[in-house]
Amino acid sequence: MNCKQTSELYFVRQLSFLFILFSSLLLIQPAFAVSMSQLYESTIRVDSTDSKKEKTEKQLIAEAFTSVLIKVSGRSDVSSSTAYSAMLKKAEGAISQFRYDNRTIATASDEASESSEEQKEEKEKWFWVRFNAKAINDLLNEAQIPIWGKVRPETLIWFSQEIKGKRQMQSQHDEPEIYAVFKRQAEQRGISLIFPFMDLQDQSSISATDIWGNFNDAILLASKRYQAQSTLTSRLFKDPSGLWVSQWNLLMLGEVQSWEIRDEKLEQVLAAGINELTDKLSRQFTQVVREDDDSGVLVQINNVGDFRAFQEVDDYLRNLATVKSISLMQTEQDKVMYSINYLSSKNSLIQEIRLGDLLNSVERSRVDNDQYSNANADSNYKPVILDDLDKKNSGQDQSTPQLSDREKALNSLEQSQENSQNKSQVTDGKATTTQMVEEKPVDILIPELEYWYAK
Repeated sequence: MNCKQTSELYFVRQLSFLFILFSSLLLIQPAFAVSMSQLYESTIRVDSTDSKKEKTEKQLIAEAFTSVLIKVSGRSDVSSSTAYSAMLKKAEGAISQFRYDNRTIATASDEASESSEEQKEEKEKWFWVRFNAKAINDLLNEAQIPIWGKVRPETLIWFSQEIKGKRQMQSQHDEPEIYAVFKRQAEQRGISLIFPFMDLQDQSSISATDIWGNFNDAILLASKRYQAQSTLTSRLFKDPSGLWVSQWNLLMLGEVQSWEIRDEKLEQVLAAGINELTDKLSRQFTQVVREDDDSGVLVQINNVGDFRAFQEVDDYLRNLATVKSISLMQTEQDKVMYSINYLSSKNSLIQEIRLGDLLNSVERSRVDNDQYSNANADSNYKPVILDDLDKKNSGQDQSTPQLSDREKALNSLEQSQENSQNKSQVTDGKATTTQMVEEKPVDILIPELEYWYAK
């Protein structure tokens, strides 16, 4: 091999290495949270797995309806609610679409020899239904059952099993059937799981000893590359009586929650563990609406430069599960401020906002905060108070259409932008300043939470 061929081979190898490295980096994207789709859909097998007898359409609707209630609320005990029977009677009226599907399943023939590739096909009948989101949400609200929003945390799961006294980490390639149970149960409950690669980096940063010894610092350090909002460890073994035992630790927001499941069936202990995970996540990020709870907070969003950004921020905040009610208080240039009444805990609101990548938290120093107490600190800071707009509108002719708070905010934001553009105009090469109408001083609202629109 001459020098030219050697150089070309080296170049090709370098390109291959860079391609593999780049592909690996693409696989690891910030996870944090995911917007779950298909929360209001359910697919039920028509044939009963026990008797092979087809379920009636009424039974299928009831089963699918209950499944959707569980996914939307995040609670596995929905059917135990005193309002469940009343909700179930309205299931058919909440249906948007439904259909029957036939699926063909290939199975090995019982009569075929081991070397034969002969297979037989079996058809399974399935029932698919989609419910109206507003109808489901209204039923849950009437029943005082919290609704879990579409934006939900992703959970990284580290799995280790004890086999014949030896404890070892196992990936989805080592135990595909176990991970299939994890995935299937997560889909049924409306959450997303992240399975680690268990490549050389993972193998060098975490071990079965860390999992069984609850060495949380090492676990969190190894989990950092996946950037998941929560981390779950699962330990599986058989006790002397022959029962399967699964032990679980959830690491989230600086806290550790633990639980244990015992059962004769392997699938049951795994599925029950994911069920408990979902219940804990839903309780963390949702609360029951209480009519007598008017806890509120002022939230300012910066960098809202146009109507598209305003619409996106406004829709995002109004659809948070922890928001009980929301009012737009003021707009000023690229800032908007809301008064938000939250459910039970301000911390729950903060945590839910953290799940998405739309808003980044802004931390201000004491000096920065002092500027809010001085109305003259920034001469360009001229907030538009919606209460003042309401007073002006109250003196108008009653025949004039009344604008909503949201429409008023959009108009005031547009006017603010036009004013900033017209402050300085150029005429015959000379700058002339447009005379501005003197504005009355207004009270400065001090936000307790402040965020930066990240897009």
